[in-house]
Amino acid sequence: MSLGDLLQHYRGRARLTQTELAGLSAVSVRAIRNLELGLAKNPRKETIRLLADALRLGGGRRAALFVAAGLQADDASFEALSVLPAVAATRPHGRGADLDRTVGLLRRPTGRTVTVAGLGGSGKTRLALAAAHTLHTGTGVPTLWMSVPRAAGTDAGAYPDGLQVAPASWMEGLLARTGGATAEAARLVGDRDVLLVIDGNDTTPDGDHVSRATMDSLLAECPRLRILETTRTARDREQDRTVQLGPLHDQDVAALGGPHPAPPSPALAVLLDRIAELRPGYRPDTGDAAALREICSLLDGLPRALESVASWLLLCAPDELVSMARTEPLLLAAPPCDTPSGSWVDRALTQALAELTKDQRMLLAQLADWGGHWTVEQVAQRLGLSRASAAVTVQALLQQGLVRREHTDRRIAFSVLNLVRAACPSVPPHLPHLSHPSQRQEEDPHDGADHRRDTRRFGTAAGLLRDRPRRDHAA
Repeated sequence: MSLGDLLQHYRGRARLTQTELAGLSAVSVRAIRNLELGLAKNPRKETIRLLADALRLGGGRRAALFVAAGLQADDASFEALSVLPAVAATRPHGRGADLDRTVGLLRRPTGRTVTVAGLGGSGKTRLALAAAHTLHTGTGVPTLWMSVPRAAGTDAGAYPDGLQVAPASWMEGLLARTGGATAEAARLVGDRDVLLVIDGNDTTPDGDHVSRATMDSLLAECPRLRILETTRTARDREQDRTVQLGPLHDQDVAALGGPHPAPPSPALAVLLDRIAELRPGYRPDTGDAAALREICSLLDGLPRALESVASWLLLCAPDELVSMARTEPLLLAAPPCDTPSGSWVDRALTQALAELTKDQRMLLAQLADWGGHWTVEQVAQRLGLSRASAAVTVQALLQQGLVRREHTDRRIAFSVLNLVRAACPSVPPHLPHLSHPSQRQEEDPHDGADHRRDTRRFGTAAGLLRDRPRRDHAA
């Protein structure tokens, strides 16, 4: 936003005319008019300070005005750092261990950069909010929150996991610019003990992100700065600094004795919380509760998908939603206003699949056709792969959030997300030799027509999963 637009916006929020603002700031009406029209190219810092004082701007808004004017923000910008929403004070359901690990890493002397990674809709933003609040409560460290500008076609004004957070837009502007932007951001932070959350820091061709070099430069200039980033895929493969989020558990926790009933599963708790917000006073009976539990399972316990279910509950009964979850889970996983091929879930799956090689996507399609649970050993034996190739590929699928680890006795097993199965309209009849993930293969240009047909019906994610028309296995 330009200086003129920003000044006019803040003046409108304050319900002041140009004449009234001039009277409060001692800046002439003509100067204010020229600033709003973009005619004043090099405003004086004292002029911007007077306007900011008159408009009673503090924290991020004050800094945004200075930055838009091409000036260094004054120290008053830190009078009111970004205030986290009230939801940050509550621990996210089923994420206790992840939250404790994130905060523990941030508190370590070497934990200056921590990454929360996971499939879109898995609750990364929600976890980052809780971690920032917990760190502030325990140590007094304030939070600067910024959201990386989203690529075209994504949710306008929303954050990756659908949660609205007031961003430190001035930090976005500084870190997204070239030249001396990093130096100015570092000057503002200085030697303060601050947590900078970079939400949605995904590397996409048509999007923007804060590079690792920029983050390292900030850390070098600001000795007490800590950075928490959320992203779909962690660029830093060091496991000791990455918190990988998977789907929430959809099984009820067993009662620990006594007359009290077992608490709901984490997935069901998320759904019930959202229903309580949209339908105050609603209390599911036994039949509705069973339907909601099945829906949680069919939607893989993804928090954002479950929040969409609550929106559908305003239009349909739970038994109708169960039928939809069984036949059209991708439709139910998005709000009613979204289309299956343009919803957040299709974008999340498309982005995750794009990080895989063609061979890995073909393996995923094979695994989706199996059903049930399977181990790395079973993948190697049934598909004729070496254990190393099978393990590398399953690890890649797990990191992208397309498969989940199952809780079984005495073995480590996995399963493909039901939403991924729904996006897979056809399964290749055989699997060629798998290459290492670093050996990216070129896509067959003749596959484009099939991809376009799948996209029209199932969305882009389905097009990525389909590499060739399905053959008759009996032939």
